[in-house]
Amino acid sequence: MTNAESPRFRLAVLAVVVLALFAALFARLWYLQVLSSEPLLEAAEANRIRTIQVEAPRGRILDRNGKVLVDNRVSTVVTVDRVLYNELDDDDAAEMINRLAAEMSRYGSPATVEALVERVNDQRYSQYAPVPVAEDVTEELKIYVEEHRELFPSVTVERTAVRRYTYGTRAAHVIGYVGEIGDTDLEDRANKPKTYQRGDQIGKTGVERIYEDDLRGMPGQTVYEVDAQGRPVRVLEDLSRPPIPGDDVWLTIDITTQSVAEDLLKEALDGARNRRPSGDNLKNEAPGGSVVVTDPRDGSVLAMASYPTFDPADFVNGISSSRYAFLTDEANHDPLTNRAIQGQYAPGSTFKLISGYAALANGLREATTPYYDTGSHTLENCEGQCTFRNAGSKAYGTVDLQRSITVSSDAYFYSVGEDFWNARGRLGDEAFQESARLFGFDQETGVPLPFEQDGRIPTPEQRKAQYDANPGAFLERNWFTGDNVNMAIGQGDVAVTPLQLANVYATFANGGTRYAPNIATKITRGGSENTVKRTFEPRINGTLELPPEYRDSLLQGLVGVTSTNGGTAFGTFQGFPLTEFPVAGKTGTAQVNGKADTAVFAAFGPAYAPEYQVAVILEESGFGGTAAAPVARKLFDQFAGVTPPPELQPGGELVYPEIVDDQPTQEDLARVGSSD
Repeated sequence: MTNAESPRFRLAVLAVVVLALFAALFARLWYLQVLSSEPLLEAAEANRIRTIQVEAPRGRILDRNGKVLVDNRVSTVVTVDRVLYNELDDDDAAEMINRLAAEMSRYGSPATVEALVERVNDQRYSQYAPVPVAEDVTEELKIYVEEHRELFPSVTVERTAVRRYTYGTRAAHVIGYVGEIGDTDLEDRANKPKTYQRGDQIGKTGVERIYEDDLRGMPGQTVYEVDAQGRPVRVLEDLSRPPIPGDDVWLTIDITTQSVAEDLLKEALDGARNRRPSGDNLKNEAPGGSVVVTDPRDGSVLAMASYPTFDPADFVNGISSSRYAFLTDEANHDPLTNRAIQGQYAPGSTFKLISGYAALANGLREATTPYYDTGSHTLENCEGQCTFRNAGSKAYGTVDLQRSITVSSDAYFYSVGEDFWNARGRLGDEAFQESARLFGFDQETGVPLPFEQDGRIPTPEQRKAQYDANPGAFLERNWFTGDNVNMAIGQGDVAVTPLQLANVYATFANGGTRYAPNIATKITRGGSENTVKRTFEPRINGTLELPPEYRDSLLQGLVGVTSTNGGTAFGTFQGFPLTEFPVAGKTGTAQVNGKADTAVFAAFGPAYAPEYQVAVILEESGFGGTAAAPVARKLFDQFAGVTPPPELQPGGELVYPEIVDDQPTQEDLARVGSSD
């Protein structure tokens, strides 16, 4: 027998192998228990616990008087997890959807298979978050689904906090809406103290967007200990933390004034559509418009109405594709657009305030310089179109600056535009435009709302640049006298937003301080109205000189619009207590190619100590004196105490006290309105 075959040798080899195995085992144990103990403990702990982020309620939105416009309510929501749903075979998925539709209908939440399938397949929802397919379902349905989970794979019914709008659609464009956070916002907010995850709600427009950092609460977390199958065993209280509600935002808006403005806006547009067309007999389509009310003393926005409007509740738990398509269809006149800051319109004769100021400030004429208005103005040394006419070629005789504003003499201001052209060698090409910019034209107002437009004041350089970029869209590359003439009456390429117009007139009203409009007054700790975290003070964008020799004539011209026979809003303000509450204003009628005129009116009062500034713009609605001025008159009736204020009901309905008086009706005011 050889040594290799001896029992002793084989045992020795076996012993070596066993020792080697044990050495390897002990080395591995030493590695796991000593070198890798901390990472492995963390991994084991991670397998033992599950952390669920708990969404915090958003802060409330209140008006200036503390009326709650937006808060939160509990909604019972049916959701479908698309990951689990897509793992079902087609027959099982169809059977489950049919069963869900049937049970929802049986328990008081009518649903169709088609609607459920459409929602589940809606690509607007994140692929990672459950898709809400029904909201505000009954408690009975929730219990049934939970008791029959095996029949509803991928379906969950849970309670969640959603936005509640106390006054319905009121102030919808100001408030905005919330929606599921997108990839871009998720990336932008990755390092924010208030964390986000897919499926969270975030402000998309309006105050909800601008004050997102305040309104969003601090998410909490619930930590569960789970068994080997991942089933919850208990809540680990020491690792869990409750959510902290978001802070409350107080607006400058007065919700009653806002509601009155909205109703008057809709009423005026309805009235325009039912009124005989003016001008070239183009039909008054009156698709939309805006009313803005501000405080000239500090720039606070008291009301900002835009029509057509929308219901922010449509976006709660996700808006349906069909509803969103309706709201974004141009045929429905863009209900989601806030016309107060996004609509851009020719200001028409309301621009004459700027033209008058510019003529005085640049030394082109004095306030008392007479001009004989024959109904038209003919340019000197002119070829082509040389004569520009008043509306209806109406002649006003001898007028000065004050009278020309009161009666809205186009011819007077045509001559101002020509004066700027003739003086361009001395004043430069943009002296007229610079005067407009001092008041805030051609620039954003700075209101803290998203997507504001900056309007437009055309210049010779701009004209050249536009022509060079797209020659086919413009007839001329050069700037001519007629361009100045058109600009002097707020036509041509001049464009302004309703808020800009209000801010321009507010700047004049308060003596030359151009405020950046504020939309919020303060932020308070969520649920604690007395704990103020910060306030928003008035912000000044600029000032301009308005010496008495400029301002007095312009102001008296504006006061004459409402108080003097021949003033373009004189008929509209008949019966108003102008002695106690004088109103200064200016009508405007802006021509739009191929459409009915845009009706414009801007006014402030009391004229000599202004507290309210009103701007009204009505698209394709006719004359400013006929369509727009009556809206402002009704608002000033409220401000002056001529009519008692209405009571705003939950849901948004206004209830007016029953009164019997001799005040003119909207129809009366329309009949006596001016042609400007």
